Amino acid sequence: MTTIGVPAGSGRRTRRHTWVLAILDFVIVVAFVVANDLIRGVPAPPPVRILLAAAITVAVLYLFGLYRSRITLSALDGAPQLIIAGLLLWPFAVISLWNDDHARFLHAALCWLALFGVRVVYYWTVRRYRERRPECGSRTLVIGGGKVAGELVNSMFEYPVYGLRPVLVMDDDPLDATVFPVEVIPRRSDLAALIREREIDTVIVAFSRDRDSTLVEPLRECDHLDCEIYVVPRLYEFVHQDRDMDRIHTTPLVLVRRLALRTSHWRIKRVTSLATSLLGLVLFSPLLAAVALAIKIQEPNAPILFRQTRVGQDGRLFSLYKFRTMRPVPDEESDRDWTDESLRITRLGRFLRRHSIDELPQLWNVVRGDMSVVGPRPERPHFANRFGQEIPAYQSRHRVKVGLTGWAAIHGLRGDTDIKDRASYDNYYIENWSLWLDAKIVLMSVGTVLFGRGGG
Repeated sequence: MTTIGVPAGSGRRTRRHTWVLAILDFVIVVAFVVANDLIRGVPAPPPVRILLAAAITVAVLYLFGLYRSRITLSALDGAPQLIIAGLLLWPFAVISLWNDDHARFLHAALCWLALFGVRVVYYWTVRRYRERRPECGSRTLVIGGGKVAGELVNSMFEYPVYGLRPVLVMDDDPLDATVFPVEVIPRRSDLAALIREREIDTVIVAFSRDRDSTLVEPLRECDHLDCEIYVVPRLYEFVHQDRDMDRIHTTPLVLVRRLALRTSHWRIKRVTSLATSLLGLVLFSPLLAAVALAIKIQEPNAPILFRQTRVGQDGRLFSLYKFRTMRPVPDEESDRDWTDESLRITRLGRFLRRHSIDELPQLWNVVRGDMSVVGPRPERPHFANRFGQEIPAYQSRHRVKVGLTGWAAIHGLRGDTDIKDRASYDNYYIENWSLWLDAKIVLMSVGTVLFGRGGG
């Protein structure tokens, strides 16, 4: 994580420079368009169009990762992405800013040179500030006490231009504690509490003698914290550095893609989930009514909907709704017994389950905010507690909202399937979440429904 003119221990403010750069880009686009038209003596486009064009430009640059906080600041490193973004935006600029008869490729090229130029100046300013004020560097925790960790710590002190200030090394058995000019402490399982306590802004996971797997769950508990986590990859001498990686000297660092809730894209997910569920309730209303009527005719004295307590995000309980597909039993038996449901399922219920129609009432759970369209499938509290004790990774799947469908569900991991595999697939979804992955899961779920591959 990088810093610019802010006190240490404030992760949110240490990333302020990325927003400053976005604002500068916005101003440059607006100023360039207006100045260009004044010079050519033609009327400028309407102000709303200019502001919209600048906003779209900034949004595209954001999607290309050009506002991401970086340890090594170089305008040339981001130049390829800037050029590609410019080529994508040029047709838009021709249509919306300049009429076809006045459009020139040179206009867009000059604008992009201005955007590149502001990065050269701005990054130089930030680097100079880091060198002059090393005490304002990002407070950094290094996990691991081996040779690589020692080189990283010494490099941070020797080159404050990286904007990192090591304050702590954590390892149970450091190679040589005397090589670290900072405090060395033994491993702690409550890593999140340590980060809060020491006001850590950046965590770098280097090599140690402990197994890497022991760090997975403690690092996942840091998802909600406002700090950045980097990992030194194994065999890093053979690792090709891509644009999503950073480096200290020649040591590559992989930025851990933290919990999706920390990104602006997650807000889009909630909006799309709400819109999709509302649209689904409207479009499927005839089907919902027909199914409800069929269930009522089959068993007039039984309820149409089945309601059961499930575990949602962060362990919160909520009432989940489904069309009833089985003959009723006492709630205590339903909540705690993992029995052969085929003995109680009705003929209509079997059809509803095969095509996942029994899940449609959960669209209302999505509207209420209990669930999302895509996410880990919710489990009953009794089994969630039991699985959480037996499988450490199981609790990590509750970091996000549960879903109507999910990555594990579309791979057949639902109902009476291996819980460890299910947790693994759900955590994979969380770590690799994107809007496109959600769209992919929805499309695959549609195929599952149409071809009757739904589970129990």
